Amino acid sequence: MAILLCAPDRDLQPLALAIRACDPGLEVRVWPDHGPLAEIEFAVLWKHPAGLLKRLPNLRAVSSLGAGVDHLINDPDLPKTLPVGRLAGPKLAQDMASWVVAQVLWHWLRMDQFAAHQAQAQWQPWAPARPPHVGLLGFGVMGQACGRALQALGIEVSAWVRRPRVDDTQAKLYTGPDGLLSMAASVDVLVCLLPLSAETDQLINVQLLAQLPPGALLINAGRGEHVVDEDLLQALDQGQLSGAVLDSFRIEPLPSDHPFWHHPKVRVSPHCAAITQVDEAAQGIISQYQQLRQANINALRETPVT
Repeated sequence: MAILLCAPDRDLQPLALAIRACDPGLEVRVWPDHGPLAEIEFAVLWKHPAGLLKRLPNLRAVSSLGAGVDHLINDPDLPKTLPVGRLAGPKLAQDMASWVVAQVLWHWLRMDQFAAHQAQAQWQPWAPARPPHVGLLGFGVMGQACGRALQALGIEVSAWVRRPRVDDTQAKLYTGPDGLLSMAASVDVLVCLLPLSAETDQLINVQLLAQLPPGALLINAGRGEHVVDEDLLQALDQGQLSGAVLDSFRIEPLPSDHPFWHHPKVRVSPHCAAITQVDEAAQGIISQYQQLRQANINALRETPVT
């Protein structure tokens, strides 16, 4: 049996080599050199080709090559009982937290103004205002890592979650549609870290943006489909928002004629806020595969021998 790595827009050979170096006994195949598909029992995927899952008759589990699993759970060919995992280790969460903190600090400390003053040889010292209140859309592994990092700097954090929970931070939690609007009305920076689903598609629209206080900043490190592009551009042009930092887009790479590239209030980050590192991904894949095989061994041990 074998492991399949499939991410058509990435070079996965270094990852395959890292897995084999850690465990030479594993059979690792990289799409499209997959060999007999009936031999695949574990697949690690990212934006996989349509119809792939139904071509894997002996697939026992699937994992995302990253923190997001929407490309898996939204696949109509995904069997309802198939286990779904993801590679969201501590390094990935740390990288996301660092990126979000950097964007929040850039906004709070008005770093762009220093650059503008330097270009004009202007000496204009100033002290920043109070720390911003940051609202996080999504409070899973990534969101909680961001929340802790922001709180360590004295920044107030709130979070919107789909259902009530207990967490290890002091963030104020909101739930439901009304909670979403209430949180938006209270924050200076809104950060989207949500997975994509039918409920979160186009969540950042004219209604939500209108709830933000004038001059707020939007940061999207979730999915491009979360944002209604036209509504965001309108909010920026009308002065409702002071800016937007976008790391993901509906079409990637972002088309060269898209307004986001040249809008004075938009900073574009090419979907690299947090990228799964080869070593961490290799260890995660091996761990998940070993758990899968161990579950099978345990099942065999529990089967009475006649």
